Amino acid sequence: MMKHYKDTVSGEFYGYESDGSQDHLVAANPNLVLLNDISEIPQPVVPVRDVRDALLLELDAYVSNPLRWADLTSDKQAEWATYRQALLNVP
Repeated sequence: MMKHYKDTVSGEFYGYESDGSQDHLVAANPNLVLLNDISEIPQPVVPVRDVRDALLLELDAYVSNPLRWADLTSDKQAEWATYRQALLNVP
């Protein structure tokens, strides 16, 4: 279980274990306020295109190696090609 805090000066949010193991971190920052409602914490927004680009980089690093590609069955090559095309089709 976690306790969530907001720094009233910087506006940053923090989560600490509620078992007391990190109470020294909370005590060290007098600007932290305990949040009773964690819905106040904004969810990070990652643009879909950024996720797609990261997946493409990871995929291309793997399948662009001719030896790895040659080791794949033709069915697996077709699956990877279809997956790559689907990533490229993301607007």
